[in-house]
Amino acid sequence: MIGDVPDELGERVIATLRDAGARFGFLHGSRALGTHRVDSDVDVAAWWGESAPASFEVALPPSVDLLVLDTAPLELRGRVAHRGLLLFDDDPPARVEWVATTRKIWFDERPRFERAHREFLESVLRGR
Repeated sequence: MIGDVPDELGERVIATLRDAGARFGFLHGSRALGTHRVDSDVDVAAWWGESAPASFEVALPPSVDLLVLDTAPLELRGRVAHRGLLLFDDDPPARVEWVATTRKIWFDERPRFERAHREFLESVLRGR
């Protein structure tokens, strides 16, 4: 079991992502962090490297949400690179390069994201 995903579901997700051409994938979100509820969905992220499909084009079970890393915003890619749990890896050199590059850029930009979030929340609270 990876994170808190039953083996059968995890194997089905991995097989579906591989069949769709993904080269590596991660579990992320609440199930990777151990903060999920019983009814929480399963968040997975995968990287293709070329010809990445839209997330809705990959026929995963209804309880599974897919983030396509090839086209995802930096803030989401960074969270996956930092805290995601590896589901499968069919291209270790590409994965290592992707993780290292994404983490470096994300950690450089993270203070800007956090400041923007903080300023937004402060403006909302002032507007009350």
